[in-house]
Amino acid sequence: MNFKSGFPELEWQNGYPFSLAQMLASVAVPFTIFRRKGWLR
Repeated sequence: MNFKSGFPELEWQNGYPFSLAQMLASVAVPFTIFRRKGWLR
């Protein structure tokens, strides 16, 4: 398999930490918004 063409984060020094931070933010931001609106208790 040719991973270089499909995964640009492999060439970035902080690619995987950056992608993990994005995944965490994609869960934390909606959770915080829903919590403040009272949709989650």
